[in-house]
Amino acid sequence: MKIDVSAFGEVQGKPVHKYALHNANGMQVVLLNYGGIIKEISLLDKHGERKHCVQTFETLKQYIDDASYRGAIVGRYANRIGQGKFTLDGVEYQLDKNGGEHNLHGGLDGFHKKVWQASYSKSDESVSVTFTLVSPDGEGGFPGNVSVSARYTLDNENQLSLHINATTDKATPLSFTQHAYFTLSNANTVGSTQLQIDADEVTDADTSLLPTGALVPVEDTPFDFRDLTAIATRSEGDLSSELYNRVGGYDHNFVLRVPERNRPQAVVKAHDSGVTMSLFTNLPGLQFYTGSLSEEKQMGALCLEPQHFPDAPNKAHFPNCIVQPNEAFHASFRYAFNVEA
Repeated sequence: MKIDVSAFGEVQGKPVHKYALHNANGMQVVLLNYGGIIKEISLLDKHGERKHCVQTFETLKQYIDDASYRGAIVGRYANRIGQGKFTLDGVEYQLDKNGGEHNLHGGLDGFHKKVWQASYSKSDESVSVTFTLVSPDGEGGFPGNVSVSARYTLDNENQLSLHINATTDKATPLSFTQHAYFTLSNANTVGSTQLQIDADEVTDADTSLLPTGALVPVEDTPFDFRDLTAIATRSEGDLSSELYNRVGGYDHNFVLRVPERNRPQAVVKAHDSGVTMSLFTNLPGLQFYTGSLSEEKQMGALCLEPQHFPDAPNKAHFPNCIVQPNEAFHASFRYAFNVEA
């Protein structure tokens, strides 16, 4: 195992570094302490060629100017909070409205735009980088001083893990995600990429992508990825769905089944490169988005964002997202890569 650290610029006088992690199989992961970003994931494909598995920028300025959360850790609250407000313990909190009329991905000064403190370690079997920050009480309108630690680990089994831990001194909603844009195929779109999501339902949403509170079964809809299926088979198939048409493509929260040991919550497979990625998480929702950062059209890349449900602070029947001062929040993400001949 190996780690290389190099300068990548600075933000408001704070140094930004690039952390390149290498395992014994030739897999490489490059991280930034700006935004906790995954800048690169690459490994040798079935042809022995290096396959770059996420969309990336070359310069720090591009990441600073980026409005698409490319590769970043998202917080304090991933996805949308309706009308940018919620009530907790009798107090109404007004948040940034940065997603139309809603709060999106933590607001204007979210974790994706922070310079995190960093440390690293390695052993014969793995190499890790730990990013930490403190979000002060009232930041973005949210209550509580929140301390966050995000630890990325690459091992010799071609697994990249991310463990996020957080504590707060006031009750507050928390939901973190990782916003990498995956491109496992060599094609220009993800249409031929196969996907499986371990979910029987998605959350219904209005035209602003805010959940209505209802759940929609995936059966006989374009959202049925319970079996490994080419994405275009569903997106371009004969199945009709008002919810799919309302959004104009995939940008939906899937209601994950209760996790079982060794069963991934999602699988992505590209036959042309031979690369398969299995995603494991302990979070109850998974936002599936097929956006692109190089073109305006859909299907240029795919995001799989483990999360608490959107607008959960305003919907009591959704899984609880409120963390108390005597509790510790923990979110786990594990990306297991495999190459088939």
